[in-house]
Amino acid sequence: MFVDWPEGSKSAFGREILRAKHNISKSSLFDDDGLAHLLDLYPRQNLDIWTFGKQSEGHNSALRGRAPKMSGKDILEAVKQGEIWLNLRRAGEELFDLEHISTTIFDSIEAASGQRTTKRDVGLLISSPNVEVNYHLDIPMVTLFQLRGQRRVWVYPRNEELAPSTYIEEIVRMSREEDLPYRSQFDDQAEVFDLKPGMGLSWPQLAPHRVKNANCVNVSLSCEFQTMTSLVNANAAYTNALLRQNMHLSPKIPETVNALSFGKAAFAQVHKKLKPTGPRVSPTPITFELDMSKDTCVRPLWA
Repeated sequence: MFVDWPEGSKSAFGREILRAKHNISKSSLFDDDGLAHLLDLYPRQNLDIWTFGKQSEGHNSALRGRAPKMSGKDILEAVKQGEIWLNLRRAGEELFDLEHISTTIFDSIEAASGQRTTKRDVGLLISSPNVEVNYHLDIPMVTLFQLRGQRRVWVYPRNEELAPSTYIEEIVRMSREEDLPYRSQFDDQAEVFDLKPGMGLSWPQLAPHRVKNANCVNVSLSCEFQTMTSLVNANAAYTNALLRQNMHLSPKIPETVNALSFGKAAFAQVHKKLKPTGPRVSPTPITFELDMSKDTCVRPLWA
């Protein structure tokens, strides 16, 4: 198994968009039988199930669901028939079969970037044909490896117009999901990539992005991690949220880490120890259940 990054990635990693090549997609773990087996093994209470509307102007919210009694085979069938996005978070830790793949990926990232990675999280993403993931950003660093299907990814620059500091701060403080308000003119600033199996993509921290699947089931690995620089940025944004809330200031995240960033990050660490928030809990309530009898495989809980 291999994951190859371009030569000279060390100076560009985390600053520029980089493309990788891999052969992870050749594993039988990701055919239908393999995915159904992984879904059966994965702790069902940890399974993220979402349905998204079509990307439109303004704020686009997703709905969160559950599938407490369905088999992995039936969940996969719901993905094929409906408009579903599954995220098996921390799959590299929860599923023994993926441990070697996770290690291979992060070894390649550390070798390419020259940086140590922490807070590793390999998520297995399984999604329906034509599903769109709304415009959003992630707080950690992210690499995406395509295993099955095809999708288009739009990656946008991080600036105040496209990713306002207030939204980043709310995401860091876990008071909102990762979605952002979208305007179609933002696409003029995007770089667009068509991903196929064997391809990987990494982009700068906090860069907004959105995804649209082709007319086929998509399977990919979303690998989140932190480096020293990205961790400083995340903690500085945490402190910025406190400054905005308590002192009515309007701080911004600088383009590069500086001495003030380290100071803010240190303060954030102290604040978190004094006022721990516990594990992340999604601010979006569960409002539907997967149901194969429905055309979209989605049944509202109040129906």
